[in-house]
Amino acid sequence: MRETLESSIKETVKEIYGINIEGFTVEKPKEESLGDLSTNVAFLVAKELKINPKDVAQELAKKLSNKKMLAKASGGFINFTFSENFWREEFEKLLKEREKYFVEDIGKGESVQIEFVSANPTGPLHLGHGRGAVVGDVLANLLETYGYRVVREYYINDAGYQVYLLGLSVFCRYMELFGQEDAELKQVYEREGYKGSYIKKLAEDVKAFYGDALLKEERQKAIERLRDYAVKRLLEEIRDDLELLNIKFDVWYSERSLYEEGKVEQVINLLRERGYTYEKDQALWFRSTDFGDDKDRVLIRSDGTYTYFASDVAYHWEKYKRGFARVINVWGADHHGYLPRLKGALSALGVPQNWLHVQFVQMVRLFSAGQEVRMSKRTGEFVTLRELVEEVGSDAVRFTFLTKRSDTPLDFDIDLLKKKSSENPVFYVQYMHARIRGVFREVLSRFGIDADKEELNKFVYNLREEQELKLVKKAVSLKDSIKEAALRWLPHIITYELIDLAKDFHNYYNHYRVIVEDREVMLSRLALFKGIETSVKFALKLMKVSAPERM
Repeated sequence: MRETLESSIKETVKEIYGINIEGFTVEKPKEESLGDLSTNVAFLVAKELKINPKDVAQELAKKLSNKKMLAKASGGFINFTFSENFWREEFEKLLKEREKYFVEDIGKGESVQIEFVSANPTGPLHLGHGRGAVVGDVLANLLETYGYRVVREYYINDAGYQVYLLGLSVFCRYMELFGQEDAELKQVYEREGYKGSYIKKLAEDVKAFYGDALLKEERQKAIERLRDYAVKRLLEEIRDDLELLNIKFDVWYSERSLYEEGKVEQVINLLRERGYTYEKDQALWFRSTDFGDDKDRVLIRSDGTYTYFASDVAYHWEKYKRGFARVINVWGADHHGYLPRLKGALSALGVPQNWLHVQFVQMVRLFSAGQEVRMSKRTGEFVTLRELVEEVGSDAVRFTFLTKRSDTPLDFDIDLLKKKSSENPVFYVQYMHARIRGVFREVLSRFGIDADKEELNKFVYNLREEQELKLVKKAVSLKDSIKEAALRWLPHIITYELIDLAKDFHNYYNHYRVIVEDREVMLSRLALFKGIETSVKFALKLMKVSAPERM
């Protein structure tokens, strides 16, 4: 619907003004009373031609109005109101085509890699990781729905100082179990190590398996052995935690493999050959200021070790060589400043600017009993993602993480999500589906009418109540909203629309009976409910949130 209107606007502007116009918006107006959709195209035309936008809006509105749609100028905006018959026709299509109504092959098999979570395997997943996991997973679902070939990838940070500290932390705890300590290692542990209870548990498991054998090994060798052991164990836990949210990855890519296969050295040599590096203070630097960064960045430190930046450039160069048409990274907001240097290095290697995209995910604040629960992986005082899922369930976690745009902070209220009321958005949306299924069961029991098999589309034209037509519009409009969420990579749009639909549905349900004496009216309302159910179930499926039969 929105795409068709955009095409009509472009054609009309070309016809009247002789110019090709791009970059205008077609979206829902802030107030429903203004119409179904609104566009700012008149302002763009007026700016280019240096004429009055009000005059442009009036001329375009007059030309764009037809039997199915009234276009009306409002200042420089044009508001569109579609006819009741248009909405009924679309709703009838929805009933006939079911889920196929929402699906389009836009991607045409284009390959897209989405890298998300990629949490350091130095501890259990927390809320921030969980939000990124859900956002990445739903983005992948959306793009697959629209014909893209998607690869879900987890980048394992299993090299460098952080995992060394992990091994050191487990070793110090392991020594404690035998009443021993190494003063030098202990000092590093106290200052920088990981202190959660999971470290002590890992140490206990090591003792049970190795006994005191590691105490007799050379210290660094023992730490490396425990580093590898702890990374493996924690990765297994991370996989299990993600599966609780029904998230699986196609590829788990090891950072260490980049070093072992010489890929970090190869990419640095490429940057050298292209003249984008120089030596200073016995370190090797990348000229990232040539690409808009605020300062140049170190690739190889003065002690000969590679920086994380070097391995990240190598990893993304490796992605590019694998042939992905585009790559989407889902990163925590604290990585915002990291993007210019990475894009700069990729540009230096000849990678197109629009190949890498990053979706930033802001922090999550957890509330319980009205109080914020603070988290710190280093001190071990944090609520794990697993604990949260076990407390409120996968549906509540997934849905809540999508209730706001990912680049804005989110408050997660455990007590709210346990309520069975309209205050709880997850319950409110799922209850909409459960209520519809309950009506269908009753109609089948009492009248033998199977709403899942009955041809209800022919009764759509009996829907004439204002609230019925409002629900028809919102069920149909989910198609545009889901498509917008996919193409703009903004999955929260779907959640917002579902909550809005639920509000109107429950209001209708509380004021109108479906099972009435007039069979034609009953069948038309069953048609209404069937269309809503189809839309809601499809949207929830994309979010991997269940559509319960009963609640």
